[in-house]
Amino acid sequence: MGSLPAGSGARVTASDPQNPERVYAAGSAGVFRSDDGGVTWESASQGIEPQAAQAIALDPGQPRHLYVATPTGAVYVSQDGASSWQRSAGPSAGAR
Repeated sequence: MGSLPAGSGARVTASDPQNPERVYAAGSAGVFRSDDGGVTWESASQGIEPQAAQAIALDPGQPRHLYVATPTGAVYVSQDGASSWQRSAGPSAGAR
């Protein structure tokens, strides 16, 4: 298994139940995605501000649908496997 980029601060991971080679990691430097079981990683935080992430979860029935929570309380949603993110309009959208 490879390593996440230095300084990623990854604290949590999520795996795609339909594609075990796809793994996500979230931490102080944002979200990262691996499509080869963790051998290589790429940043997947485009659209998350700030890029730090405290938690990540995916919908097991639709694993390309992910959720990320940031330290500010914001929640972001991706419907394309973490290629892009949109801030949720849910209750935490106005939290600071």
